[in-house]
Amino acid sequence: MRRFFAFMALIWSALPAAAQVSPNLYDYVRSDLDWYTIETEHFLVHFHADPDGSGSSRSAQVTARIAEEIYGPMTELYGLEPDTKVSIVLKDFEDYSNGAAYFFDNLIEIWAPALNTPLRGAHAWLRNVITHEFAHIVQVQASMKSGRRVPFVYLQYLDYEDVRRPDVLYGYPNVIASYPVPVLNNPAWLAEGTAQYQRASLDYDRWDAHRDMILRTRVLAGETLTIEEMGGFYSHTSLERETVYNQGFALSQYLAATYGEQALADVTRSLGQWSNWNFERAARDAVGRDGGDVWQDWVSSLEADYTASMQERMETLVAGRVLEDDGFYNQYPRFSPDGSRIAWLSNKGEDFSRQYLHIMDVASGEEIAEVAFDVAPGHVCALGHRLAGPATGAVTWSPDGGSVVYTRSRETPEGRLFNDLYSYSLEEEKSTRITREQRLSDPAWSPDGDRIAAVRQSDGTTNIVLLDPASGEVAPLTAFASGQQATEPRFSADGAWVYFSQLDRHGYDLARVRAQGGSVEQVLATESDERSPVPSTDGVWFASDRDGIFNLYRLRDGASAPERMTNVVGGAFMPDVAPGGQVAFARYDWDGYSLALLENPQVVGSAPAYTPPRVLTKANTPSANSYDDSDLGPIARETLNLAADSSGVELSGLAWSTDSDRAAELSEYSSVFTSFSFLPVLRLDRYVSRKRSRTDVRIKDRTRGETLLRNTKIGAYAASREIMNGLTMFGGLLLAPGSRAAESPADFFSPSSLLKLERDLFLQFELRRSLGILDKRWAPQWSLELFNVRRNVENGLSIEEFPCTACYPDTTLADLAYNLWEVDLAARSKINRALLLEAGVRYSPYRVTTERFFSKELAQAIPETSSRYFIGRSVRLKAYFEAFEPHRHMDVVPEGIKVEATLERERGRLLEEFDVEDGILTPVYTSDAITRLTLDARVARHLVRRPLPHGISARVRTSMVLGGEVNDFYDDYIGGLTGARGYPFYALGGNRTAWAQMAYTFPLLPRIDRQMGFLYADKLFARVYADAVSAWRGAFPGAGSIRKDVGAELRLGLGSFYLLPTAVFVSGTYGLDTFDFQLDDGFVTPDGQSTVQYGGGVQWHVGVLFGFDLF
Repeated sequence: MRRFFAFMALIWSALPAAAQVSPNLYDYVRSDLDWYTIETEHFLVHFHADPDGSGSSRSAQVTARIAEEIYGPMTELYGLEPDTKVSIVLKDFEDYSNGAAYFFDNLIEIWAPALNTPLRGAHAWLRNVITHEFAHIVQVQASMKSGRRVPFVYLQYLDYEDVRRPDVLYGYPNVIASYPVPVLNNPAWLAEGTAQYQRASLDYDRWDAHRDMILRTRVLAGETLTIEEMGGFYSHTSLERETVYNQGFALSQYLAATYGEQALADVTRSLGQWSNWNFERAARDAVGRDGGDVWQDWVSSLEADYTASMQERMETLVAGRVLEDDGFYNQYPRFSPDGSRIAWLSNKGEDFSRQYLHIMDVASGEEIAEVAFDVAPGHVCALGHRLAGPATGAVTWSPDGGSVVYTRSRETPEGRLFNDLYSYSLEEEKSTRITREQRLSDPAWSPDGDRIAAVRQSDGTTNIVLLDPASGEVAPLTAFASGQQATEPRFSADGAWVYFSQLDRHGYDLARVRAQGGSVEQVLATESDERSPVPSTDGVWFASDRDGIFNLYRLRDGASAPERMTNVVGGAFMPDVAPGGQVAFARYDWDGYSLALLENPQVVGSAPAYTPPRVLTKANTPSANSYDDSDLGPIARETLNLAADSSGVELSGLAWSTDSDRAAELSEYSSVFTSFSFLPVLRLDRYVSRKRSRTDVRIKDRTRGETLLRNTKIGAYAASREIMNGLTMFGGLLLAPGSRAAESPADFFSPSSLLKLERDLFLQFELRRSLGILDKRWAPQWSLELFNVRRNVENGLSIEEFPCTACYPDTTLADLAYNLWEVDLAARSKINRALLLEAGVRYSPYRVTTERFFSKELAQAIPETSSRYFIGRSVRLKAYFEAFEPHRHMDVVPEGIKVEATLERERGRLLEEFDVEDGILTPVYTSDAITRLTLDARVARHLVRRPLPHGISARVRTSMVLGGEVNDFYDDYIGGLTGARGYPFYALGGNRTAWAQMAYTFPLLPRIDRQMGFLYADKLFARVYADAVSAWRGAFPGAGSIRKDVGAELRLGLGSFYLLPTAVFVSGTYGLDTFDFQLDDGFVTPDGQSTVQYGGGVQWHVGVLFGFDLF
């Protein structure tokens, strides 16, 4: 029973909400942030403020206003209102832009910096993202088949190894399946499409030229994602993931245009019917046409419209010469001052959007530099935070051409992730940091080299600033304060002006400001999107969608209209002009952005005006879009202090209801918890066989029905968390109704009987906020875990008795019950994004109970007796380190390293025998003090990365008890599912163990793309491996003790219900070595042997979980 919690932890860790331990799953303690709440009629908006007054208070007020304005239109369409106030958490401690909706929790998280992506047009960020995320809350909840508080029903199955050892209760799992059935099956494209569509009357997001560019190029190239591929994000690149958003938006607009806006709500509600488990069936019920046919109608209409509208344009293409097409994000090209080199950002070789600085010789086309960072490029902590921020935004050359300044994000001592400027020296081939914690990006060096113009981020607003690189001083050039966005500054040739792009609700305009300061002047402001200005000797180059497609234009000095300089199918962006007149730019085709060059730019003749297909525009004219949020500014520190010292302060300028003059209320943040979620569980746990006794053949076997009932467990998991993740609670209880016979229903439901049923119980509490002891990012985060397992063993005790003086000995059987408890308290400290340290204590009392039985020898009933057979107390120190290279197949073929190291000191008291003292049975314990050191290290590398990954991996695990031998009760085991699979778990155990594995993983069917009801078949990989393992006590017995195996595993990646990843694996492993395991004295096998033979056969293991083992 010593290793019982090992495989119970294996089961519990299979749950997505379980408190697993990984640096990836822990954030820093942010004790330097003071949090406040703005409460309105339907929302709680939470924001932070620093002691210096910075933070997200302005964004929070705007958010509160927007949320109340869009509440009515969004809930009206779907006929659903959230059952609690929705919490919105505003974050401005990272230069990162995103939004997230937790639809089971009525929680939204928003990062204040505005989204600036090359795959979507520019729109008013908060208006867009608040409406988008609240649309998720409403639309997804409307698609649920039951309430949000019961989000999943878990179906679980466990089977076990044939342990063959009479001293072991039952084996380790060799089949483990945990499959959740959710209450929703909402395809990703529909969820994201409706969130972008919003309402016909709302114009906070729209089908812009970027979105049309992505769809247009894919349709014309015959690369449209299938309806199956649109269902989830699966093994997609970030470009393909954005295409799911893109095509989802387009298909949602097609549904609204073809069947009416109400069709979006009808399809949503149809998905909420228990009879519908995919879009194809739901569409048939909602709009009278199968979903696959709807998709085909949509694609056919697009093919016809795009082909007709682009036919004439494609006859006169002016698209330049491609310099680099490896990667789909080749952007921000910049010529060196002499025009001989180009610096640009690229994600070449990547599946996702991380970019790095590259430098090319223009004449030869050869790359002469790729800027590597001081931390492994691109590696992340498992699937989470980056270890080193990649480059982002525009780059700039120094006037002497000796260095390039670029932007990358780095951590601050408080754990914030801010952008700063770095300079890469071509001569020294290294980077130097220029600024610290300034939140600067998009640098542009002045012609005289004395100043660098840049963009500064604060509370969702960006401004143009000037940096003195010598002193580090930063001076503002613009004074925007109401969410305005300014990007890509460029100096004029004489250094007198700084040109930049300025966002005006939808799309950018061209503006400029004097380098010495002054008011902002408009250079070009139209209904179109004009961006990326490049002052030249005779005017300004820029990119614009003025004719429906982004092309390059030149506005000559004094001219009334710009001249078009390219004619592309996709889009032309981010121009830069060389001294000799060449123009480098980013060109978009269906497979992403490439680096292109116009050798001899010429004015392109006029082209027919282009408009997107009619089905991609909203049916109604937007009417609810007159807004002005410039009246809202940062909340004064005095007001925040007053709110903290009182029960609340009214914000008079922020009404919380359209039919009331009552103002929103500001208060200091008080913990807000999500509603408890309950997850019913049905588990078939097959550790009890049909045989009631291993040794007594007189006892009749169980029937199949009795065995099924005996192994069935029912119960539930429950979870809740504080919305800032300060405190999380997770627990579960499963009972086995057939584990104890009952004489009547009343007997079964009596408290004493329920307590004697087999159970699996766990409770986990995590406190991830500071206790005020240390105001550091690495302050300890606390975890308290309680586990309890009860197992009833029928006829588990054999007693030899003499019923009479002249009788032969007889065997009396008694039932046993094992009751195991464990309490674990841990303090975990996140040192950096890759390293987590832990100190913990554990208390483990194990008890065995002999149930009441009748003694033939004594001719009387023997009452129930119970005693503790083990009491353990331990302290430990543990370190976790993780760093992985993200790519689309990293769940199957990882690249990176993972290390866990543990030093544990345990004092245990183990029951050895009973003494009779004064007629009383007294337990006698042996005491042990054990120090154990364990190291588990894994490393993986790609042999081939593209087009399909092949990888090798190695794992080494060793555990040793320091000092002399100890009781085998404390042995470590390294066979079975979590070790060398060629041998059962309990075949390989000892005070000291060592295990090494080499594996090779390769693709079989890397892109299956097949939807089968609620299942999506994504990919199939294979893995072959070999293990060498040894377990011993005392001195190492030599190479002869090393056991070897070889095996193969199939890894099938699935998507379930459009929502959940499902990993299915089947492995067969052959144990190459045959050996006999010597049983302890007093134990024999059913056939009377004192040894058990292992090896020389195939061990099978099967799993259905949320993910594969990372190696």
